[in-house]
Parts: sequence; structure tokens; C-alpha cells
Amino acid sequence: MIEKTVSGLKLLLFENLAPYGGLTHAVTTRIGGVSPPPFHSLNLGTGTADAAENIEENYRRLAQALGFNLSSVVTSHQVHGDRIASINAIPNRQVQFPRAHALDGYDAFITDKKNIILMVRVADCVPIILYDPTNRVIALIHAGWRGTVASVALKTVEVMIRDYGCSPKTIRAGIGPSIGACCFSVRPDVAVLFHDRFGHNCPYIREASGTIYIDLAGLNWMQLQASGIRAEHIELSGICTACNLHLFFSHRGEQGKTGRFVLCAGLRV
Repeated sequence: MIEKTVSGLKLLLFENLAPYGGLTHAVTTRIGGVSPPPFHSLNLGTGTADAAENIEENYRRLAQALGFNLSSVVTSHQVHGDRIASINAIPNRQVQFPRAHALDGYDAFITDKKNIILMVRVADCVPIILYDPTNRVIALIHAGWRGTVASVALKTVEVMIRDYGCSPKTIRAGIGPSIGACCFSVRPDVAVLFHDRFGHNCPYIREASGTIYIDLAGLNWMQLQASGIRAEHIELSGICTACNLHLFFSHRGEQGKTGRFVLCAGLRV
């Protein structure tokens, strides 16, 4: 990934998406905001205990840095599921974002419309971007462990193909920072779900000293490949959020007392 500082905000861009001039995208870090500990400093978690005015100022800074209007943001109250929203227009809001979300219950978004900023918020879950430069279609995915087991990444590609005429051969993908297999251990009841879905010989599920560790990014990489996207078109950040608390919020690494960073993207005019 490419590190870039804009107006004091440290942002990351996917190298394989940076050349496309019609696409705006970024992964935020925790650098450049106004929130105090434990949310320091660019906390974009609208559901956290951070003061609302801090979160609003952080979003204002992000919008200014990337050159978009907050009224153009489309996001949702995420539920760690596999529901996918196709966005054809900015939803009507009685209360403006980031005070409230227009959508509820979605963890993936797809659009081919300009001047809409899609956004997912994470703090260990896997943020994924898909871009088809031929058809000019983008998708963002929030893939937690439940969404990964439910194949939300694979299902999103299928919707892009079915409803937007995309070809997996032309889709470029980026898998952003998330908790790594080094830090993501799961209970036996959760491990059973992964084994049932991906098999006992899956290389992204390993056991060490009686504990099961899951490589969520690897499992989503595997799903994207299974959808037909070429391996060379998938950029994997390889960054563990729990190992890099100086740059990223981590729910596991900070025992739940933390903020959220975002992956956002939109089509330029």
C-alpha cells in the first residue's frame, strides 16, 4: 500500500488502484484527528463512546482531505452479515451523517454512480474494495468473521457480475488492514463454523498449542479468487491491526476500548 499524508491525516492507498484517475479511495489510520485516548485520534466510529463533536470534526477533516462532501456518504449500521446494498442514489436522511446512518443492516455496497462516497468502518474486521474500471463499478465490503463465514465477499462479486455486467477478469481488488492470523484466535464453537464452511485442511485455519487461529484476510482472498478475480489483481495489505496499534484501531488489541478507521471510495466525475 502507498502511505500518503494529506492535511495532517495519514492515509493508505492501494497500489493497484492508485493509477485509476476516475476513482477516489483511501484507508484511514488513527493519525490526524482530535479525539482523546482511548480513541486517539482520528476516530471515525460513530457508535463509540467518543464525543459526537470529536467524531464530526474527524469526518470533516477526512472529507476536506479527500475533497468530498459528507452529504454524499453512503454507509450503514453494520451487523456483521452478508446483506449487500446496490446504491443508485444518496438515500434520504432526516438526520445527516455522521449523526445518523441512512441505511441499517448492510455490510457491503455497490454503485456505478458518480459523486457517491461508499464507506465501511472497521477495527479488526476486513475492509475490501472492488473496482471494475471497464464498467466503472465499485464495491466496498465489511467482512468480519461472521461475514467471512457467510461469504459476503464472494456474494458481492456475484452481484457485480449479475446486476452490473462486470467481469471478474477486469475487477481489481484491495484487502485492507485487519487482524492477522497471528492475533485472531477463536473459541472452539467458532472454529467449528470455519471448519464446516472451509474444510479441515484449509491453509488459513491453523492450530497451535490447542488454539485455533484464523486468517480472515486470507479466507477473503481465497473467496475473491474463487469468484474468478485473478490473483495478480488482488492486493493484500498484509497489515495486522492488533500488531500496529500506533496506526490502527483494534477491538481485540485494545480490549474493545477503541475507535474505528474507515475504507472509503467513490467515482469521480
